[in-house]
Amino acid sequence: MLPIFYQTHLQNNLSAAEYLLLQILINLLQSIKKVSLETLAASMPIPILFESRRKKIQRFLSLPNQSN
Repeated sequence: MLPIFYQTHLQNNLSAAEYLLLQILINLLQSIKKVSLETLAASMPIPILFESRRKKIQRFLSLPNQSN
């Protein structure tokens, strides 16, 4: 999926939940090949309401940049 360098860097800079969500989003993007918040939220394998999944993705995408 991702090169080891990226995996290590992301694991060090994201929480476990954020890293897991990123992995899920990457897998979804690779399989559905459509970048739409609604499409991604509808396809997420998380047992919560659609609107909650959509908001979860929005919050993740709006995380502040943590440049070193």
